[in-house]
Amino acid sequence: MAVVIDARSAIRRSPDDKLLRLFPVGLRAELDGFYRRGTCIYEVRLRAEKCASIVCDTGNVALSCVVSRAELAEILTELCEHSLYAHADTICGGYITLDGGVRVGVVGRAAVSGGQVCGVYDISSLCFRLPQRIESVGENLAVMLREKRCGALIYSPPGVGKTTLLRSLVARLADFDSSAGAMRVAVVDTRGELGVYLNSKALCVDVLSGYPRGIGIEIAARSLNAELAVCDELCGKADVDAVIQSRNSGVPVLATAHAQSFEALMRKSDFRRLHEACAFEYYVGIRRLSGRRDFEYDVVSWEEAEGLI
Repeated sequence: MAVVIDARSAIRRSPDDKLLRLFPVGLRAELDGFYRRGTCIYEVRLRAEKCASIVCDTGNVALSCVVSRAELAEILTELCEHSLYAHADTICGGYITLDGGVRVGVVGRAAVSGGQVCGVYDISSLCFRLPQRIESVGENLAVMLREKRCGALIYSPPGVGKTTLLRSLVARLADFDSSAGAMRVAVVDTRGELGVYLNSKALCVDVLSGYPRGIGIEIAARSLNAELAVCDELCGKADVDAVIQSRNSGVPVLATAHAQSFEALMRKSDFRRLHEACAFEYYVGIRRLSGRRDFEYDVVSWEEAEGLI
């Protein structure tokens, strides 16, 4: 089934003052102009010796500010509080996470040893992904998850809004003030961005910050007696094993994955294995409607998925 989610109550999110101060003056002025016009900015992208750009409601928009390679290196150093070494592991993984759940993609020239990235230098691009708080997302899905006590896998291409939807679902399901009552939800926040906006005193949420997904899911099932375990961006055998074990222990999992379509999702061996293990009762594909803050999603049950496969 396809359902349109009304997300018009999106709260515009702008970088905080600490982050803005790191940007060149011209870039700050341009961003301020967009926010004053009510534009919702999802990403700010800086590329060496090229025009900066944003991703907003209307798509990709080029700015007039050009950032030098030296400015990029200085911004990254400031983001790491002058300790690149402290962030070396995640930089090698292509990102760093800041306070407030801002994820910064980091691209440069890679030093590789034994097939693994062991260092990144000559920084050429920084992509600031700004978490969005959209309060009206996911009501129908939350009702389904609560009533059926089931797990679901949300999939879409990168940047569509999976993490935003996940946060909203957690807030709805774990709300002590809800007429349906709160569920015990454990959030595995591996990158320090999923737990943003989940610090309300009225939420029955345990946030496992920095835990690898596989380990966090196991703790949610074994130690926290969670009624729902939640994580972002499943990938790899350890994650798959933990989801199957959690489901076999009676704790459903709500997670996300990158895929262009359900067919593309099932072509990945890890997710085919999850399907064969009946790890998720539902698959939820989401799309962002062009030029709007609304989303549309397709919900397919496990039985319906069997027919599609």
